[in-house]
Amino acid sequence: MLEKKSKEGKGTDAMERREVNAFMGAETFFEGKLTYTGAVRLDGRFKGDIRSDDTLIVGETGRIEGEIHVGIVIIQGEIVGNVYAKEKIELHHPGRMIGNMTAPAIVMDEGAIFEGNCKMKEKKKEEKKEEKKEEKKEVKKEERGIGIFARKKEAEVTAEDKTKEIGSQPVKPS
Repeated sequence: MLEKKSKEGKGTDAMERREVNAFMGAETFFEGKLTYTGAVRLDGRFKGDIRSDDTLIVGETGRIEGEIHVGIVIIQGEIVGNVYAKEKIELHHPGRMIGNMTAPAIVMDEGAIFEGNCKMKEKKKEEKKEEKKEEKKEVKKEERGIGIFARKKEAEVTAEDKTKEIGSQPVKPS
């Protein structure tokens, strides 16, 4: 739909996989709070707070003053304020960011301007716990085994099994 391409003619990954649901044109100005779902592209001026779990695209003519809490931010315009992203922040040329940014992944193009502090934070604790639970489930499945390939746990190995292992030696073919 509306996809902004960089000078090399390539769109960003985040832009390619998300369709823009709302658009604020270059000649518009809005002040207040913005909450949304889906992807939003701002080419006008915005002053206030923005909150979403989805994508925010700031076009080349876009200017935002305020605090931003979203899933992914793609900056080609200007942001003055703090940005917190759950997934990723992309700062592309001729983009300009004045303020602090916090995200697990940050991408900056050559020629983009950044004045502030950058903090690469890990995923939330809840997301980490879910990943650990999934890993434990996989390990348990591996430990169980199937049929004759099932392994005995160390505590279940009997003394008789140990003597069989020690007493028997492999026979070499002649």
